[in-house]
Amino acid sequence: MTYPIKQIHASYTPQEDRILLTVETQNQQIYLGWITRRFVALLLPTLHGQHPITKVNLFEDGSYKRTPPQIKQAQNKDQKNHPEYPLGESPLLFSKISFSALNTEEAVFILSPNSGQGIKLPFTPILLNLLLKKLKKPLEQSDWGIEHEGIYGVPGNNLLQ
Repeated sequence: MTYPIKQIHASYTPQEDRILLTVETQNQQIYLGWITRRFVALLLPTLHGQHPITKVNLFEDGSYKRTPPQIKQAQNKDQKNHPEYPLGESPLLFSKISFSALNTEEAVFILSPNSGQGIKLPFTPILLNLLLKKLKKPLEQSDWGIEHEGIYGVPGNNLLQ
């Protein structure tokens, strides 16, 4: 079953020198993950619609549809009034990005730790642009010097607007 994303939040945690990414779905499932300075080098090209290694623009043909971002998960028949943490209450330490079904409407990218399950997110321009906006302030607060590398502007040829 597919659940729409309700909220995405990113905040810099100076004690950890990491950014905490929180994704909450409409059915009150919360996914937590740490983004390190090293991981940002993989993540930012992806958020600009590029493959992180080959730098190929993955939205050149404009064949995507503008649908709301969603997370895929198994259906939870027992709806509760308190949030669930399907991958645990402790944040994952993201270290890998993988892709699935890239040239289809079901395209996803997966933010994963070294082992175990990760967070599967739709690979759509709408969500990528939202994540770029949510990461801007935490990246500035991190004092990692990344904001000087011109990473905030969304490339015009990606049609993410």
